[in-house]
Amino acid sequence: MRFDDPEVREVLAHSMILRLAALSPKGQPNIRCLWFVCRQGRIYIFTADITPIGRGISEHPEVALLFDGERGPQSSRILLVRGRAIFRREGGIVARVMLALARKYFLTRPGLRNLLAHASRVPLALRFYAQPWWELRGKEPRVILEVLPASFEFLPRSPALGSVMAKGLPSSPRKRRLGQRVLVPRRI
Repeated sequence: MRFDDPEVREVLAHSMILRLAALSPKGQPNIRCLWFVCRQGRIYIFTADITPIGRGISEHPEVALLFDGERGPQSSRILLVRGRAIFRREGGIVARVMLALARKYFLTRPGLRNLLAHASRVPLALRFYAQPWWELRGKEPRVILEVLPASFEFLPRSPALGSVMAKGLPSSPRKRRLGQRVLVPRRI
């Protein structure tokens, strides 16, 4: 399968979040859910090389990405993309990717509605996300992760994952206190 395969493009177009799996500097598995955009056969992710997963990718650049296609019709499978990741800090790439991320996540009707609903929290969010950059004291972090896909594979969706995606997890501890059911993975 290739990047321009219609099934692959459809899942990527219907996905808002990817799961990035990589190894830590010590070789331990690490997974994070992150925002992404696709451009010219590559997948760009906003994360810094100073984060735990970023430090791991700097040493072990092979990554796996999982896409659910959560905005599209419920599917019985998920997309696994394997590839090699590198950090980019060139001004042109950073600007284009940041603009594409803003268009995808904020400059849409649902994105603007969410932004307005939480407008009072925007200054706090800006301070939170900018804090690691202040702590660098003059060092320029690399903030765009570029993944060059090597392979694409569809995997069957696990029944447990399907029920989580269908019902959704509570977005805050407050919702859990209000009695909503929380699905917790069982230990095997």
